[in-house]
Amino acid sequence: MVLGELTVEGALKRHTFQHAKVLTGVNGLNRVIKWCHILEVKDIDLFINGGELILTTGIGLLDSDNQRNYVDTLINKQTAGLCIELGSFLHEIPSSLLSLAEQHNYPIIIFEKTVRFIDITQDLHSLLINRHHQNMLDLDRLSQNFNKLSLQPNGILKILQELSIYFQRPCFFITSNEKYYYPTNQGETEASIREFIDNHLNEPKSLSTFCVNNKSFSMNTVQVFEQVWGYLLIENNKFPSTELTALMLDRASIAISHILLRNRTIEERKQSDEAELIHSLLNLETLESNQLKNILPMYCFSHSFRLICWPLLEEEHGITRKGDEFKLYLLTLLRPFFKKIGFHPIISYRHQELIVMIYMNPPKIKKVNWQQITEKLTELTEAYFPAQAFFGISSIHQEPIKAKTAYEEAKQIILLKQKKLINCHHYEQIGIYHLVLPLLKTSIIKEYIHIHLGKVMEYDRLNNSELLKTLAIYLDCSGNKKEASERLFIVRQTLYHRIDKLEGILGGNFMDSSNRLAIEVAIKAFYLEEETMHVTEQIIADVK
Repeated sequence: MVLGELTVEGALKRHTFQHAKVLTGVNGLNRVIKWCHILEVKDIDLFINGGELILTTGIGLLDSDNQRNYVDTLINKQTAGLCIELGSFLHEIPSSLLSLAEQHNYPIIIFEKTVRFIDITQDLHSLLINRHHQNMLDLDRLSQNFNKLSLQPNGILKILQELSIYFQRPCFFITSNEKYYYPTNQGETEASIREFIDNHLNEPKSLSTFCVNNKSFSMNTVQVFEQVWGYLLIENNKFPSTELTALMLDRASIAISHILLRNRTIEERKQSDEAELIHSLLNLETLESNQLKNILPMYCFSHSFRLICWPLLEEEHGITRKGDEFKLYLLTLLRPFFKKIGFHPIISYRHQELIVMIYMNPPKIKKVNWQQITEKLTELTEAYFPAQAFFGISSIHQEPIKAKTAYEEAKQIILLKQKKLINCHHYEQIGIYHLVLPLLKTSIIKEYIHIHLGKVMEYDRLNNSELLKTLAIYLDCSGNKKEASERLFIVRQTLYHRIDKLEGILGGNFMDSSNRLAIEVAIKAFYLEEETMHVTEQIIADVK
């Protein structure tokens, strides 16, 4: 059973206070006493920290001009109360001080008989130290019990039971899709707590204490890999030891996090079927419906999906070769991240890439903020794939068999980002490349480039000039000569000369809308083809 903190009311029940009389602050007798201090000086603010029960013979109150300031300082410093021995220096308490104390529910206690302050301090200090020592023993004992219970079946519920019995208060553990509470009659309260948490998750400050339905709760987040996986709570109505509550909740949270991580680890080791499923879909293998049903939840067959792909460069390859630890660590980050925002992820972690198919719940699609999701994915990418900071997100598809198409879309995004040709992550946002990319596989694109840029490219080859680069930047600057010259690092007169050359080659109307559009598309196709050929040549060289 928990030993509560010592209050003024509790101190008054001690034998050393048998002759004490409370003059003010009856409603403030629940103030917590952290220490007992004898104070016989005027300048008291330097000698108190807050929470002290002040003992005095009243010598500091002899100066009538300083009396109000004396009591006001004790109140503002959050001391527990003021005990005055009458007779030696002070024979009565001025009514103005009693009125001030009563306004703030501040206890003023008098001793009408001589008392030994040393007996009071010794008694209260022994009590405070013994209670603190016992609480620390309880904390250590319960921490060991939490660790043992975390290894048993239904460990979370058993930990809640241990907490509840110790504090004699209901306890709760809530995740996005699971709930635990003890005693078992707290279902309605749990529902109210869940609703409150869901409505306040985006608040800038974490909610360590809050009230629901006139009940007060202390809460601690249960975190794994710096992600919140759940919330541990205890009802603390009139509960006396908030510090001990926080410590107990912290120890219990750590034990629960171990359970969650172990369960997630077991779950992830069973997810190899997901990787095989994605591999089969990407290779267009014929799958029986039973194979899909064994891996995909039933609702996935009627829901749409996106495919997200991360390429793993050599640095990441080094990480993956260290074993399954990093893979497991990464999956335990991604899976809860997607589930939290309403997606069902199917994950494949291969030697050269990480692929995630996320199935979307139709009612939630309209509420999805893809900008925020993309920003969060970028943060994860920068943190865990330090050799690169890009990934590709496919468009929305309806059938699992479309995984091959979605994969190609995501890979096209990656190709464009690797070559710094786009800044977006979504396939829907690549603009003209929707047309250009499919043409790379044909001879049409080469002919198109030759028609619109062939003469400029030939001029550059013969004269070792940079007319094509100038043309690309000039168009990218929308014809702004000042901006173009600055980006090219040339004086404006040189730019004027190059534009004259371009007009001579392309015609004076090359900036007209239709001609300009054709040339811009040809430039994008040229750079994309050039980079693609370079990558292909490099791959062939590596194979050889």
